[in-house]
Amino acid sequence: MKKINFIEKGDFMSLFKDEIVGEFLEWKNANPDNFTWWNFVNIKADIDTALAFAKFYSPELLEIEGYCLLKDKFSPNVFEGWKRSCQNNKECVEKMMNIYQIRDFFHINTIDSENENEKFKALGRILKFFWEISFEKNYPEKKLKVHLFEEDDGEFFITVYSL
Repeated sequence: MKKINFIEKGDFMSLFKDEIVGEFLEWKNANPDNFTWWNFVNIKADIDTALAFAKFYSPELLEIEGYCLLKDKFSPNVFEGWKRSCQNNKECVEKMMNIYQIRDFFHINTIDSENENEKFKALGRILKFFWEISFEKNYPEKKLKVHLFEEDDGEFFITVYSL
């Protein structure tokens, strides 16, 4: 059999290791010669879910009154509240309007506590990676910062704001 040389992986590919997804490993162990992440996606998701994830990894922005806001998180009432609370400070308003707790993206799922934090951290890094690429490509005139952080209680958050 011909030896296959793999292309060196960049930083993105090291965002998580296969081992944090136990079900993937179970399938791979049951099919050691021919099971891949594409196979896993094929048995776990449908086309509608795949299309939804395209919007998840490449979110749309609204520009309202000069503020850059995530379209899928926007609420006029919340916006007015944060403008008051932040005294119209653009960075503050954008950070607060666009902040999202990583765990809340998948609150309906039961995640095994053994790898829970590692999974949320990996998802945060992946979102940051794709959001940065997406915003740079789709909004090249904007100077946007995607910020991923962990609070003292171990919860992971992501936000985006203008520089």
